[in-house]
Amino acid sequence: MADFEIVPSLRFVARKAWGADSGLPRLGTVVSRANRTHVFAHHTVMVDNDSTPNLWEGDAEIFAMMRRLQTVRPDLGLDVPYNFIAFLTAGNGGVTICEGRGEDRSGAHTVGHNTKAIAVSFAGDFQNRIIDPTEISSRMPLISKFLGWLKFSASHPQYGMFEPLSKLGTMRPAGRQIFFHRDVKNTDCPGSKLEQHLKTVTFERPTAP
Repeated sequence: MADFEIVPSLRFVARKAWGADSGLPRLGTVVSRANRTHVFAHHTVMVDNDSTPNLWEGDAEIFAMMRRLQTVRPDLGLDVPYNFIAFLTAGNGGVTICEGRGEDRSGAHTVGHNTKAIAVSFAGDFQNRIIDPTEISSRMPLISKFLGWLKFSASHPQYGMFEPLSKLGTMRPAGRQIFFHRDVKNTDCPGSKLEQHLKTVTFERPTAP
């Protein structure tokens, strides 16, 4: 089961490793990696029920949320609607990236962009819940490295050897490198507390740990 660090404090967990319900098959159509041109940021609005609702303490919380995301939007199909979910992990300043539909399947996240865009949704509610801004800003370099991993490498011995998404980031909004859901829909997503920090995100080629 693929569960590894892309770089220190940036962990990747594939579907089998977080316990995806095998009775609910991965949805979406197969998409060529050469067709991926841009990234959309979302937030799930779903939080954990403790004093730090946008920070995640341990695998039990993270993996339970991933399994909830398989079934929470039956109108979009019984699968995680996003390509990846980013969890800001408590205590270590890290980020855990969980595979949703993955980089090779269309999503159900942004009308008109479900095939060419990769959706990264941040676990939590970054509009209505309080979070220390430094807990977000300090992790943005890790998000940049994750996107750079997709663009320049997208492989790991535990995950497999794949072609990178070399065109990722060639389509971008003015003044930043990734899109927000609200760029194309009347919504607060990905949340005002998050989006100010997402403006710093780039596609940074990671150095192997």
